[in-house]
Amino acid sequence: MKKILLFFVGSAVAISAIGQKHSGKYADSNLYRWVIDVNLKGGALMKDITRSDAITLLNPVNMDLGTMKFSKGMSYGFDAQLGFFFGKKRHFGIGSGIAYFMQQGDMSLDKYHAEYQSIDFQGHVFRQLVTATTPITEKLKITNVNIPLLLKYKKRFNKTWGFTADAGVLFNVQNKNSYTTDASFDYEAIYTKSTTGGSTTYSYDNSVGATDVRNEKWLRSNQTASFFAAKRTAGYNVGLGVAPGSNKGDYSYTTGSIGFLVQPSVNLFLSNNVALNFGLYYMYQPVKNTNEVTNGITNQVGDYSSILKTVGTSNNQSFGGNVGVRFFLGKLKDSDHDGTPDIRDKCPTIPGPGELYGCPDFDHDGIPDYQDSCARNAGPDRYHGCPDGDGDGIPDREDACPAVPGAITLHGCPDKDGDGVADKDDLCPDVKGSVAFRGCPDTDGDNVPDNLDKCPTVAGPESNEGCPVEVPAPPPPSHIDMTTPILFEVNKNEISSESYPILDEAVKELSEDKSVTVVIDGYTDNSGSETYNKSLSLRRANEVKKYLTKKGVSVKRLTVKGNGVKDPIADNATPEGRAQNRRAIMHVKGK
Repeated sequence: MKKILLFFVGSAVAISAIGQKHSGKYADSNLYRWVIDVNLKGGALMKDITRSDAITLLNPVNMDLGTMKFSKGMSYGFDAQLGFFFGKKRHFGIGSGIAYFMQQGDMSLDKYHAEYQSIDFQGHVFRQLVTATTPITEKLKITNVNIPLLLKYKKRFNKTWGFTADAGVLFNVQNKNSYTTDASFDYEAIYTKSTTGGSTTYSYDNSVGATDVRNEKWLRSNQTASFFAAKRTAGYNVGLGVAPGSNKGDYSYTTGSIGFLVQPSVNLFLSNNVALNFGLYYMYQPVKNTNEVTNGITNQVGDYSSILKTVGTSNNQSFGGNVGVRFFLGKLKDSDHDGTPDIRDKCPTIPGPGELYGCPDFDHDGIPDYQDSCARNAGPDRYHGCPDGDGDGIPDREDACPAVPGAITLHGCPDKDGDGVADKDDLCPDVKGSVAFRGCPDTDGDNVPDNLDKCPTVAGPESNEGCPVEVPAPPPPSHIDMTTPILFEVNKNEISSESYPILDEAVKELSEDKSVTVVIDGYTDNSGSETYNKSLSLRRANEVKKYLTKKGVSVKRLTVKGNGVKDPIADNATPEGRAQNRRAIMHVKGK
């Protein structure tokens, strides 16, 4: 029994420990306090039987009462309980109800023989012998009804699984045994007589080996059954192989005994109100027979007193499987008293409406505050609760012009001239221009926007306010001059048309002397950020490299570097100086 109890306790502790790290919103503290448990049970039944050997027959001798045992025991039934769980966590509770079991098995006595003093129908004293011809067997059907008082434990791990364990006492209110016996007995009579003065006296001989045995004993030894039948008809208590007149009967043991029950189970939750139980049970129940019979199993031919009546105590054990259903009743925990129970409340400590799963909505836009990016200003769900005052499809918190509709690409700001520059940043909002010139056009393409160009229709350098300057044409280069810059447009990596002759000469000389390599350094003016200028200068160097390779120069001979605003060759404070600094320079390396 100790091993069984240790197994049950160990299983309960292990399963409960596994679930300690799990719970969340399905913690038992969030569930109902009241439960109704209905369980079906089935398993083995064992009985440890004791009986009294204090036979009250008169002058017994040569007694052999045999050995009693119980076998083929089975137990099946159900219990129904009402339980209540208390405390903050609602792990522990108490429960009571009814436990009903139908049990069965074989009670047997391997042998039985009794000899004792008796008086026949004529008043003669004689020795009565009763012997079971075969082992006595009674097939039992037992009705066992108890009232349990249990300490209950539960632990829900997650939405689907949980664990319960019940342990407590059983108060027995009925232990009724219905039996069907298979037995037969030999009833014999031994007479001792003495004759005095012609008068015969019969007396009881208490010796183990009786003397002066009458003809009945001799005839019995010679198995003359007809003689016994005649004697029996005449009134003598004799007979061979006599079966009980009735082989069925009932016998109830004393009620009020106290046992105990242990049953751990795994729970499969179908919902928050219903769970299935799958587990084991162990039941121990001592039974005492206060009406124990000590004067034999049968005295008269054909009568029978069940061997159950000779039992003094029976310590019963049953263990097996348990399958059932648990119903949760009552009121779910609602910490913030908003009408939404914690198990469904996504904000269990802050009151909120049920349609938002118990979460508050300060701006009443139908989006709970914890999901609302603008919890104090109402807005549609598509903008995560943020408003769009100008209706341009950009929520106000992301709209650079929240009061005026605008394009998404311009962060919600308008662009009247459609040049890609928002009106608020456009220096020429009514004329389509270039992003590079903050929305102003450059009609003559001289990188001087028209609003600053004194000669808007004729190209000229920025240093001359956009007007042309007569510059003598440079003599054609005869070789690659490393100091000759390759020039670029503002904020672009497009090579200036005036630099292509330099590149073509470089191609020519590199084709003639294939032993040399070239390092191409790209530069910018100071009009952008450092990161941007580094990137732009590298793109300019790559543009030179691209042109040379397109003309047949091996890419392996070319190396590019982006230097950004580093090493200016002119003053970045003037337009002319910045124009010179927007450059790439080729450095020739020898063999």
